[in-house]
Amino acid sequence: MFKPIAHNLQRLTRFSGRDTRETFWPYAVTLLVLALAASALVAMPPMLETMAKMQRFAVEHPDQATVRQGPGSYSIQIQGSHPELMPDLHGMLPGMAIILLVFVALVAAAVVRRLHDRGTSGAWALPPLVFLAIGMALTPRLLDVRHGGPDLSLLPLLFVNNLLYLAALGWLAILLMRDGTIGPNRHGEDPTPAEVRQRRRSPPRPRD
Repeated sequence: MFKPIAHNLQRLTRFSGRDTRETFWPYAVTLLVLALAASALVAMPPMLETMAKMQRFAVEHPDQATVRQGPGSYSIQIQGSHPELMPDLHGMLPGMAIILLVFVALVAAAVVRRLHDRGTSGAWALPPLVFLAIGMALTPRLLDVRHGGPDLSLLPLLFVNNLLYLAALGWLAILLMRDGTIGPNRHGEDPTPAEVRQRRRSPPRPRD
C-alpha cells in the first residue's frame, strides 16, 4: 500500500515512462478518499449554517415550518420561497476548486504513466477535466437562489455536459483498469515483473 504511494509521490512531475495497475490504483484511490473527505469539510460549515437558519426560522415562524423528529431522524420542511435560507454555493466554490486543482496536480503524472503502459496517449486524460471545469462553472449559476436567482437556461447545456463528462470519465477509467502492453512500447520498457509477464504470455493449461 505505502510503496505505490511513495513511488508516485516521488514522480509527481514525471510524465514519461509507464506504471502498472498495481502501482497506480492504491495511490489514486487514496487521493480520491482524501479529496472527498476534504470536500465534505468544505461543505459542512455552509450546510450547518443553513440548518441553524432553518431551525431559527421554524421557531420564529411556526405557521410556515413543519418539524419532524423521531428516533435517528430530524427534518424541517419550510413552506414558501425563502432563498435566504439556502446554502451559499458561491462561498463553497473556491474551496472545492482548490481541492480539485490539488487532486489533479497530484494524480496527473500517474494517470499519464498508466495510460502509457497501455501504449495510449496521455491526452485521453484531458476530456474529463474539460467537462468537469465547465460543469463547475455552470452549476453555481444554475442553483443560485440567493444572488439574482437561478439561470434555468443553462439546464440543457449542463445536462449534456454532464453526460459527456460521465462518458469521458468512464472511458478513462476503463483505460486505466486494463492490462499494460506486454514488453516495450513507444513509451518505454514494460514495468511489469518478469514472472507476471510470463503468466500473461502463457495460455492456461487445459484441465484433465
